[in-house]
Amino acid sequence: MTDNSNNEYNKGHINGNINTEVCNSDNLKKIDEIQCEGTLEQKYNIIKDNRYIMEEVIVPISNALKLPMEEVIEIFIKKYDGTALYETHAFAEQARMACLGRKVDIDLGLCWISDFFDLISREDADLIRKKVVEDTLMHHKPYKEALEIGRKLVIGLLKEE
Repeated sequence: MTDNSNNEYNKGHINGNINTEVCNSDNLKKIDEIQCEGTLEQKYNIIKDNRYIMEEVIVPISNALKLPMEEVIEIFIKKYDGTALYETHAFAEQARMACLGRKVDIDLGLCWISDFFDLISREDADLIRKKVVEDTLMHHKPYKEALEIGRKLVIGLLKEE
């Protein structure tokens, strides 16, 4: 028979009974505090040690909201778990594309022309939006140049008979 007196389970249990010395309320609170501090430190390090998260997530939000970067970091630490913090770089790419798409909608009047007046189809509006966003982000064309191409496409569709 093996001696299990030192395994993790048996440290808090004696003959199947809970060892109240290990599991008393004060000890559990201390353990929770230590774990919480460690988790917060880990989350902080995930953000601070990842240049991409800092440059592509924290700095833009800090600038947009005119908040110090430390406050933005604290917000992310409180609202995200460690795994989600690692995923913020993917969300940053999606956010950049979605926000630019909204800007294209406004700058080309696609919400008016397509969504409300139905002068061009939603499918055509989506394709034009996608083209401008891709030209800007993936092909590194200046936004104004990509937008002008999109504008010509909209006008071409509007003048079609």
